[in-house]
Amino acid sequence: MDVRLLKFFIAVYEQKNLTRAAEQCFVSQPNISNGIKQLEEEVGKTLFERHKKGVELKTEAHYLYPIAKRLLGELNGLNGFFNEREFKNKIQIGVADSLPQEHKQQFFRTASKLCESVEWNTKEIGRENEINLLVREWKNEEDLFLPLWKEDYVLCIPNGHHLLNKEVIDLKDLEKETFIHCPSCEAHIQCLSILNNETNKMTTVANCSSKTETLTMLMAGLGVTFLPEAFIDGWYGFEVKPFNGPRYFREVGLAYPRKSLRNPAIAKIIEYFSKNELKANKFDDFAYSLKTTS
Repeated sequence: MDVRLLKFFIAVYEQKNLTRAAEQCFVSQPNISNGIKQLEEEVGKTLFERHKKGVELKTEAHYLYPIAKRLLGELNGLNGFFNEREFKNKIQIGVADSLPQEHKQQFFRTASKLCESVEWNTKEIGRENEINLLVREWKNEEDLFLPLWKEDYVLCIPNGHHLLNKEVIDLKDLEKETFIHCPSCEAHIQCLSILNNETNKMTTVANCSSKTETLTMLMAGLGVTFLPEAFIDGWYGFEVKPFNGPRYFREVGLAYPRKSLRNPAIAKIIEYFSKNELKANKFDDFAYSLKTTS
């Protein structure tokens, strides 16, 4: 069906007058009359009854009008349908708890610039996500893993604690100290085994379900603990002391099944971070690094 005929029909229906409809469509009245006649032949129904003062709307016209408006609206919408900003690159991503804000915001800032009009759907980490931002130990065994940054675990001592008088804390200094633990932490088993084997006198004052709760107990002064360095940045009520002992660290990155690379946005993100380091709090470096890799 000719789109022009729908425009003529809508104009006549709304104006209830052929002359005014012709003016609205910027055509002559004979063009409007012939167009309506052609439309009526195509649908096999009489839409208007002509009379001296205008036209009378038939039942069929009332039925056709909302359909014509919808069809014409959809056709007009095609003009901007393929505009680049109309299509969003959609990514469902799981984000682990206790990751530092400055690293997360830099990742999303960089990834959004890479993919332009990306639409993020953030979830808890899990198999249903296309990609997960998490600690290496938490990824699914079959997933690929792209590291983005490493964080050292540091020894945190609450304010007023006697160990703050020492410049460097040795492993033996931790004997008889009360510890705040996070059993779900990726470094917990390693830390616990070393402390138990070396001191044999460690006292557990709290077992927390998350690093955030561990931080709360630390700030409350209940005991000492190890936490990721970037995670504790900006908090108060404790100090980080140099520790002469085993080094604990965690590796954070992107875990994803190979099939997720079918998503062009994810493929672009993986390609970029395979060649470029994530630089937290260095937003100006993005433009330069993007130019050097393009």
